[in-house]
Amino acid sequence: MRNRILALFPALLLALLAVLPAAAETDVLVFIEEGSGFHVAENGLRILPGEDAVFTLEMDRGTALTGTDYSGESAVHVQNRTVTLTLRRVLCPTRVRLSVSTKYCTALYDANGGRPRRGTETVVEKRFSLSVHRRPNTETDLFVRDGFTLLGWNTRSDGRGERIGLGSRVTPVNGEIRLYAQWAPWAKEKDFDWTGEESATITACRSEASPLVIPAMLGGKPVTGIASGAFVGCPAGEIVLPCSLETVAEGAFRSCALTVLTLFDSIRSIPDTAFTDCPGLQTLRINAAEAPFGYVYRKESAYADKAELLLAAQGRRKLVFYGGCSMWYNLDALQAVQTLGDEYAVINMGLNGTVSSAVQLQILGHFLEPGDILFHTPEISSRSQLMLTTGMGVDDSSLWCGLENNYDLFSLVDLRTVDGVFDSLCHYLGLKDRRTDYQQFFSDDYRTPYLDAYGSIPFYRAGTDKNLDWTDKVRLNPELLAESSLETLRAYYARLTEKGIRVLVSCACVNLDAVPEEQRGNAAEMDRLFRAGVEAVPGVRMISRLEDYLYHREDFYDTNYHLNTAPAKRNTAQWLADLQAALAEEGGSADAK
Repeated sequence: MRNRILALFPALLLALLAVLPAAAETDVLVFIEEGSGFHVAENGLRILPGEDAVFTLEMDRGTALTGTDYSGESAVHVQNRTVTLTLRRVLCPTRVRLSVSTKYCTALYDANGGRPRRGTETVVEKRFSLSVHRRPNTETDLFVRDGFTLLGWNTRSDGRGERIGLGSRVTPVNGEIRLYAQWAPWAKEKDFDWTGEESATITACRSEASPLVIPAMLGGKPVTGIASGAFVGCPAGEIVLPCSLETVAEGAFRSCALTVLTLFDSIRSIPDTAFTDCPGLQTLRINAAEAPFGYVYRKESAYADKAELLLAAQGRRKLVFYGGCSMWYNLDALQAVQTLGDEYAVINMGLNGTVSSAVQLQILGHFLEPGDILFHTPEISSRSQLMLTTGMGVDDSSLWCGLENNYDLFSLVDLRTVDGVFDSLCHYLGLKDRRTDYQQFFSDDYRTPYLDAYGSIPFYRAGTDKNLDWTDKVRLNPELLAESSLETLRAYYARLTEKGIRVLVSCACVNLDAVPEEQRGNAAEMDRLFRAGVEAVPGVRMISRLEDYLYHREDFYDTNYHLNTAPAKRNTAQWLADLQAALAEEGGSADAK
């Protein structure tokens, strides 16, 4: 009997398959992973390989679709709360995760002893869209209080909560936040001497108050200037400059005990020489007096948005890729995510090789946590990335346009380690002849954004060598690897490793055709010198060979540091291969999927 049943089994199986719904052997399943903030009527579709998969999403009120982890091209059409998501040319079974954010938040601004500039309400409600920026910028011009300077906002009325500078960014909790105005009383008028007919320029100060809040009005006149020597030897550890102030003369604060300075970005001139012999000056707090200019100035205005990615990843293990624009443009971050899996939050903090790396590394170091990895690719021709230059200058206007969108970031920088800050800031402020608002984001003339969900450049690049800007200097000069600058770079690395952060050093791309002919054979020597220089720090490894990152002119897009998309993918693959090999040697777990 048993043998008869077994003999019948194939026939029964064929009969069963005949009545089941048939699916073509070449069909692929495309599946939307369930999540909060949206509903999909049909979250699994069967399509032929190479076809588009089209899903209809109904978004919850107040939410927005901000991205997907689909590796290919996609398109989004929004009509009210209905979103049509099209995944282009799906080739294999695919599971897609959506990123959804709260679209709006509410901030309640409490005058906290002040009075409104307009209207009568001492609590002002403002609604912000979060569809562009993860965190909104705070208001700057809501309240006034006679005899006081508005220092900023705080999440507690007594000032013991989180401090947020005027115009800097804030984190709403559950879509709402209440902010209290923080007021600082002016020093007594009798402690100042001044001159001027229509406005006042301070010539002397006798106050011993600390913090010392310089009045915005003296003798009924707005304070617009501070003369040389006016505050020589001032004992105050903290000084607050008024919003009315326009100019500060050289030597105005010479030999002061100053450690913390607060100023407003309405100032026109405040030279570094105003603070000669002030060795303790460590912290600069900048309040915005108006909306930022940077979004209509340079693509580096995206820096504050990059920092948002770091903040959003707090508490997770982070893999932070940092370097000049050869990192910003050339890292295919999605490729990294797909290769490494979800053990680390991948963030591209590359910006521009000409701006201060000292400033960026200090800000980075504040947000990195034990167990994180810093993957650093210093451009071998960049004086800033190699720490030959640690101060700020006119080139840093392209960094200020990003910092301007969240000035609180700069308060994390130790002024004792960075020269030229005030001159550099004033140079940037002098460029501000156009205004924008805090809701804009930077994109090119074709509305192509300079930032994807991981901080990388998202648009396709296929230029030719005729498009190259040959003014970019590319060198393989061993003299650039000076021991003094390498010592400075090692000091930054050491501060990170002491926090439990792993520092892995790799290489930025080099356009060999742009290198002076007599230097083109120096790659191996540059590699040897740089490797010896950085690996002198325990816990720091150089994991790559410079010879693996040499390219030619046809590989580049518009500058000698921006690769076309195809070479950039190869460059990313080499970075990831070097990274995985290093992690495997160290017993790391970021294995390939």
